[in-house]
Formats: sequence, structure tokens, C-alpha cells
Amino acid sequence: MVVTRFAREVKRLRADRGLTIRDLAARLGKSVAYLGKIEAQGEIPNLDFTIELARALAIEPAVLLRLAKEARLATIASDIDREYTQAMVAHPDDATTNEKGEHTMAIVASLINMKGGVGKTTLTMQLAHTADRKDLRTLAVDLDPQSNLSQVLMGPQAYVKYIDANKPTVVDIFDAYVPRNTHGSSRVLDIHDVIVKKTGFWSNSTLDLIPSRLELSRSMKNPHSKERRLAKALAQVKDEYDLVLIDCAPTESVLTDAAYFASSYILVPIKPEFMATIGLPLLARSLQDFRAENQEHEIEIAGLVFNHSSSYSAGPEGQQSIQDVTNIAGQEGWHICENQVRYSASYAKSARERTPLGSTSYARGEVVRGFEQLAEEVFDLLGVAQVTA
Repeated sequence: MVVTRFAREVKRLRADRGLTIRDLAARLGKSVAYLGKIEAQGEIPNLDFTIELARALAIEPAVLLRLAKEARLATIASDIDREYTQAMVAHPDDATTNEKGEHTMAIVASLINMKGGVGKTTLTMQLAHTADRKDLRTLAVDLDPQSNLSQVLMGPQAYVKYIDANKPTVVDIFDAYVPRNTHGSSRVLDIHDVIVKKTGFWSNSTLDLIPSRLELSRSMKNPHSKERRLAKALAQVKDEYDLVLIDCAPTESVLTDAAYFASSYILVPIKPEFMATIGLPLLARSLQDFRAENQEHEIEIAGLVFNHSSSYSAGPEGQQSIQDVTNIAGQEGWHICENQVRYSASYAKSARERTPLGSTSYARGEVVRGFEQLAEEVFDLLGVAQVTA
């Protein structure tokens, strides 16, 4: 599932013509779902439909044909790479594998919604714990000055002790140095200094954390040339992890661009309630502007996740919110996850107990199984493979 230059050009042309995805689908006699696959999921149409699509968008067919050809060749190359990579994993050597005999490079996904209170941190925490349980080497990055993810993974007391000791946090990645030591000197940042190891629940945890602190917001008041620093730092350790999850603040800032540069995918948690869609147009515009300025960077929305759905969601207001989100997703060609995170008090309890949902006291089996199904769907969308222990 890769957003190609072909997909971006189709989407750009459609927007420039003032067409929604439904308008274009009606012109072509195709479903919105099919056009959504073209714009958001890497579907490449056949020659005849590519020409028909070009005419509907009032552009020379040769332009789209050239991009479609490029996309198909890239797909073939990717299939070949996957085939040979699997063979190399079966016959490893020191030059291509890590110490466990795996050929891996971390998938990086940011959890973003320009609206607050949608459960980004809760979803990040539970996905991280689930990945850890599957023996996926996981790095959680707290990119929110409120530092909620840091506190639920480390525990409030351990987190306060860590901050009081003036230990490195994500702030130091953006400032590119570690705090002064007792001798009054500073030194160049080593990304490993910022990573807190084994913050997961199990004794053999492979879940690590880059914590945040309130001073992150102060650091961003001078944002010059900082937007790429997180990506550069993570590049140093991407071969040490299978999955990197970034918990983002609900605001448009240099931190948003930093998350975009660091990520290949975006997950959008949404609470089905009044004003559920308020952050989505802002996110669409933010991504559009970022892509226009950074065409070399591939990033896409992997999926929208309805978070904390409840009996309220079955009522008129909740259903209207879900429909509103579905309409925007259709217009943008965004995928909506089939599984939802059902409301349960166990999520808040798991944060207090610093436990995965399945290990939280009195968590109901159907709640745990429901989240496991959502996690499997998300990992599949991200292309994260389970590691054999």
C-alpha cells in the first residue's frame, strides 16, 4: 500500500478541478471505493481506464500513462525485492542481517489528529504493548509536550525522577545536544542516550521509549532548521527496531512536520462524537502542503481508527458523526479501519496500572479480543511482520 506519484497526481488534478472523489467517480461510472484505492492504496488502473481518467481530468493521457508505467515498474521491482529478501532471510549472512538473523528496517507511523481528546496516547500505548507481546522490537516516541505517553509507559514516579535527574528527552533531539553534566559541559547528542530501554510490561520487553517533557513546547518557539532532526536521529536506529510509533500533539506546528519527515504512515484516531470531523480538513490541508513542498518524501494515511466507540455511538449523534467522517474519508480516499476500539473503563485502568489491556485487572475478554483484532488490522496496514522468537 504505497501512494505513488501517479496517485498523488490524480488526487492533485481532481482537487484542482474542484472535484470531490464522488464527483469523479460519477463521471467515470466507477465506485468511490475503487477511486479511493487508486488515490490512497496504490491501485494502478489498466491502460484504457488510465486514458479515460486523464480525459475526465482534462489532461493529456500521456502524462498519466507515463506515471502509471513508472508505478507499475516500481511495483514489479518491489515484488522482486520482497521475493529475494525472503530468500536472503532464509539464508542469512552477516552483511544483511541483525544478531537474531532477521532482515529488518523499522516501519515508522505517527498517530495524528488535529483535534484533541481522541485517544492518541491510549492507542499508541496499547499498540506498542501489543507489538511488544509479538516480539516486535518497538520504539515509542513521545512528541507531545504534555508527556502523557512517557508517564503511562514509565510510570508517573519514575518519569518525575527521570526528569528531575535532567536526563535526555526528545527535546535534546531537536536541540542536538545533551544537557550539561556536573562539570558544566555539553556534548553532541547520541540518539541512544535519549532512549529509555525496556519500558514494556514483560521482563523480556523489547519496547523502548524516547520520552518527552514540557520544555518541548519552549524549544519549538525557535523552530529554525529543526523539522528534520527527529527523522535524522531515528535513521540512526531504524535497523534496531521493527516498528516506531510516534504520539503527536494535536496542533499544527514544526512538531507536525517533524513527524511527517520521520514517518511513512499516519494513523488517525477519531472519537465518534460531535465535532469528530473538525481536525480532518486541517490534517488534509497540512498533508497537502507538506507533500507540495517535499515531493521526494513518501507519506500516506494508513487508516482512520474509530476510538472509544460506545453505546453512545449507536445513537443518532454518534451515527451522524461516523457518517460525517466516512464522507470526508471517501472524498480524500482514506481507509477506515473495519475494527473499532470499543469504550471500556479498562483502558484508563491500564494506564494507571501500566499494563497492556490483556493484563489489566478485570478487563473483559471481548474488550481485549476486540483490541487485538484492531491491532492485527493496523499492523497489516503498516506492513509490519511478526518476528519469530
